[in-house]
Amino acid sequence: MHILFSLLYAPFVFVSLKYFDLKMVSGIIFTISIIWLLIVFKKGLKESIFPFFYIVVSLCAFLLDNFILLKSLPLLISILVSIYFFYSYFTKNSFILLILEKFKKTVDEKEKLYIQNSTLFWAIASLVNISFHLYVLYNDNINYWIIYTSIGWYFVFLGAFIIQMTHRKFYFKGVKNG
Repeated sequence: MHILFSLLYAPFVFVSLKYFDLKMVSGIIFTISIIWLLIVFKKGLKESIFPFFYIVVSLCAFLLDNFILLKSLPLLISILVSIYFFYSYFTKNSFILLILEKFKKTVDEKEKLYIQNSTLFWAIASLVNISFHLYVLYNDNINYWIIYTSIGWYFVFLGAFIIQMTHRKFYFKGVKNG
């Protein structure tokens, strides 16, 4: 559900602000986020983090009547994801391995070590994403913000995925030959 919200968030905010004031738009986001939270709350804390962020930011934007708060939400979520990546790396509990475990994939020890070490790569890729978010947040061109925060960041991670898979292919080819 978070992916749907991230795709629609920036275009929704932009279009809504053409017809409604900031308080109304913040109130709508707040209401939708409360409903979202109620739907996912029973799934656990991890599922509730994103709607909680939307609730807090929309409430602050409403109370402070400040557009930059609504505009900063994708950046704040990216920072949260980056913290998780770094946490995952330093605790040696790779998020990729957790995903593989969910899908009941078995991974040999060499692959586990490679995945754990590649978590740092993903943490760095997330910092690149934050850099782009900062750029579009403070750029005067609202179109940059809309495009990057709705779909642009997917290309950063798609590019990182392609680099990761290419590196993995050559790494394991070298391990087998060496």
